Amino acid sequence: MPVADGVATYAEEDSPFNKIAGLGFGRAPDAATLGDIEDVFAERGAPVRAEVANLADPAVGALLTDRGYRLASFENVLGLDLTGGCERVVASGIEVRVCREDEFDAWLEAVVDGFAHPDAQGVPPHEEFPREVLANAERDFAAAGVVHYVALCDGDVAGGGSLRIADGIAQLTGAATAPAYRRRGIQTALLSARLADAAAASCDIAVVTTQPGSKSQQNVQRRGFHLLYTRAVLVKDARVLGTTARPDVPSASRLARAVREETPDEVRVVEYKSSREKLRPLFELAEDSPGQLASYIEDGRVLVAVQGTDVLGHLQLVGTDQPGEFEIKNMAVREDRQRTGVGRCLVQYAMDLAADASARRLLVATAAVDTGNLRFYQRQGFRLRTVERDAFTPRTGYPPGLLIDGIELRDRVWLDLPLAAPAPGSPTRLPSET
Repeated sequence: MPVADGVATYAEEDSPFNKIAGLGFGRAPDAATLGDIEDVFAERGAPVRAEVANLADPAVGALLTDRGYRLASFENVLGLDLTGGCERVVASGIEVRVCREDEFDAWLEAVVDGFAHPDAQGVPPHEEFPREVLANAERDFAAAGVVHYVALCDGDVAGGGSLRIADGIAQLTGAATAPAYRRRGIQTALLSARLADAAAASCDIAVVTTQPGSKSQQNVQRRGFHLLYTRAVLVKDARVLGTTARPDVPSASRLARAVREETPDEVRVVEYKSSREKLRPLFELAEDSPGQLASYIEDGRVLVAVQGTDVLGHLQLVGTDQPGEFEIKNMAVREDRQRTGVGRCLVQYAMDLAADASARRLLVATAAVDTGNLRFYQRQGFRLRTVERDAFTPRTGYPPGLLIDGIELRDRVWLDLPLAAPAPGSPTRLPSET
């Protein structure tokens, strides 16, 4: 999507292409256009990453910060005049050439390994990308005209980089060296080979982006690059971390588009999309059986309570085998944030989400000896339903001798809550839908 002489792009979950690029070289973006872009990212559960050149009108930064963007990092863009040509540097035992198609996997392995072990010099990178996402991005780069270069050290793939030429500008990207081959001149050879090819293709200038003060910046400056500008990277957290609908849970399309209400301490409830392994410590607060947890951790949907980017608690909502019935399968709040209203917010959102899907009943189960949980759920309107005897035993995957307040953990209490349609103005609904 075009925005103020720049462009907003989204490729896939966690992609480095998910960003607003080119802000600051033209007019300031208008709020309506930014709102449309933010809505598109919110529908995908993704944060908005905006790159703003330090040459920009200060109004650009003011607009973004007023809309909730926060400064995440800086990047330096450097340039080199190529009109005088560039000499290719040859190092003993090192060969740099265009990567063949059958070498791409080895090239990718070396580059990803290099990215995964960045040099400690300078400002550390603020992002990490899954290997499969990086692979997709590099394949997309190739489709866009990027040429991959492989560096061989004594015949072994030691690193790689990329070159894209457009309108007389040579863009150098994706250069990395596997840790085992560093300090042998790999980056110098990769740099000189790409510059020589760019000069031979009649490019006027080469550009490269580096982390401030990094070894990469040092390498290109030694080659004659000069700082053109610094860009600030500002990020607006995802309004909702949505997920593709599953058949056993209610649709969250409205949640993904809705503007969230906030509690007085700015705690927001959003839907979680990333790997649930990252939430395992929270899941384990509410589940003592590793086997039981493994059997259901990927089920249903997960809501998280967040403050900024800090996750305070979670709630897992799953369907049951009864139509119109959903269960709070696992819920926990970080110990340092318990008794602050976080759990109440999570349960309320779960109630609204289930009711919005015309569910008639919400279930939850807890240990009979956990009087704190029993009081909590009854305060939310749940009532006692049944007692399941001997639910927490070695036979069901729980270690023997578990105690809560000195009482052995054995029986499970089920509670339920009849659901009505969400009240008008509920945060799960858009104003246009009420």
